[in-house]
Amino acid sequence: MLEGKWVWIWNWRRCNGGDVARVAARLKAAGCAGAIVKAHDGARWFDQGEPWREIGRALKAQGLRVAGWAYIYGADWPGEAQLAIETVQYGEADAYVLNVESELKNHPDVAEALVGRIREAVGPNYPLFYSTFAIARYHREFPYAAFQRHCTGALPLVYWNAFRWPVEQALGWTYEDYAALGEAPGRVFPVGGLYREGYVPYPAREEVLRFAAQANSAGSPGISFWSYEHMDEAMWQAVRDIPWPAAEDDETASLRAQIAALQRQMDEVGRQNADFAGRIGRGSDLADQLRKVLLGEG
Repeated sequence: MLEGKWVWIWNWRRCNGGDVARVAARLKAAGCAGAIVKAHDGARWFDQGEPWREIGRALKAQGLRVAGWAYIYGADWPGEAQLAIETVQYGEADAYVLNVESELKNHPDVAEALVGRIREAVGPNYPLFYSTFAIARYHREFPYAAFQRHCTGALPLVYWNAFRWPVEQALGWTYEDYAALGEAPGRVFPVGGLYREGYVPYPAREEVLRFAAQANSAGSPGISFWSYEHMDEAMWQAVRDIPWPAAEDDETASLRAQIAALQRQMDEVGRQNADFAGRIGRGSDLADQLRKVLLGEG
């Protein structure tokens, strides 16, 4: 899941007036596999003019996949977790993305409780993702480890136009930093910012194409773009021109999810074994010190 090209949707009514046929036609014309549609904001549902489930069902009926997303604040993490679970189970989302940023810094306990509860409810194979800072070396206070333990993959926000960096540097550093965190490229799904706001300009078409080519070459299964309502015709044309491989079929995607779940379990066992070995080592040191004291060697 999330293989291929995807586009984020923030305000449904600002996307061709919420006309599902026009939205679906535009996405499919650009070669997109699906849309990542906002479901809730923190612990409250986000007003999209109609129930999220109905939007998702309508887009699916047009042959698209639909993921849900929400911005997470952490202040009411049980409420946020519950709405995420409802988006998956009642809303029938094909995948779910937690947009987690500064509010979760220095709160690893909240992150663990939040994502752990969601994972327990949706099952080990469900495609659950997190989206956050691209350049991790500048955000060391963020609890990446909790999300890595429970999520299928990461969607780093590689907004090189906002960074005012060359696209190659922004994406290169992203892969470097996520590799240092233990995230393999196959679990990294970069997000490009195809928007213009204030001092931030639209990226050039050639930059968008280079972004996609570099992500594909690095081994990422998919990419996505922020956002439908912000993209002008030039940005849509750039997405159309990206020759991304076709998205996987459902059987292959399911197998990939199972492999990812097994990898998470293996990583957790490895972490527990390392922790246990550390405790044994500390115990051995204490025993040796006690022996020396008893023998008068200390």
